[in-house]
Amino acid sequence: MSVSLLKANTSMVLGQYNIAVKYFKAYMDENPHIPLNKEVLNQLYEAYNHLSNDKRNCIRELESYLELLQDSDQERIEAITSLLYETKNDLISICTEVVNIINKNLLVYVEEIPEKVLIYNMKGIYCRYMWEASNNEETCAQATKAFEEALSLCQWNFKPSDPYLLHIAFNLTTHLNDVNDTEMAIVILKRVIQNTQEEDLENYDFLKKSYIELFLKYLNEHLVRFQMIEHQKLIKTIELMEDRLPQDALLDDIITRRRG
Repeated sequence: MSVSLLKANTSMVLGQYNIAVKYFKAYMDENPHIPLNKEVLNQLYEAYNHLSNDKRNCIRELESYLELLQDSDQERIEAITSLLYETKNDLISICTEVVNIINKNLLVYVEEIPEKVLIYNMKGIYCRYMWEASNNEETCAQATKAFEEALSLCQWNFKPSDPYLLHIAFNLTTHLNDVNDTEMAIVILKRVIQNTQEEDLENYDFLKKSYIELFLKYLNEHLVRFQMIEHQKLIKTIELMEDRLPQDALLDDIITRRRG
């Protein structure tokens, strides 16, 4: 095993994720044409996941703190706002680094379908994190495209009940709901759930069957929640239309037509 990879693995065990990332990058620089296997891909994802989630948790805490402060202490508000801005930029930098590694190294040299699915899913996740921090519409579109690429690979190469496919469907529909495309999320969920339920799960071993059933539960819960969101949107639209209609004139018109 490469020395850089050994150092990266050891750093992961010690929880030193910044150092682990450094040696994963060194390994890729030393062996640019050697595709990363699934195990190394997962470790790389885990290292960056720890770094990015630390920043995302900080952002949530800072935003909550700002809401509590309101207008009580302007100097403190300015300081926290500045720190929030810096933390969001740190998150964007981490995510940009991940996406660059994916585009320049991972997608170029990885050929196996399961690994490609993991990479596209990883790209979708980090583009989504960037969008959360920046509200950049182009980044949001990149996240959607990456998740869709991952789902398309799954649909063409795996069974409808494959855990990869169910996982990607979960991530994609969560993202679509967050960007207010709940209607499309519902369409995808219905199709994925129906196709999975039509599969014979009895041929799977206990662990894989349990995993599929658990993900089906999550997907069904997602579907119910998204349908409720769409229902509430419809109610609000109807109420808005009713508010804009001249009710008295409408009632008079109906009465006149009935009498006429």
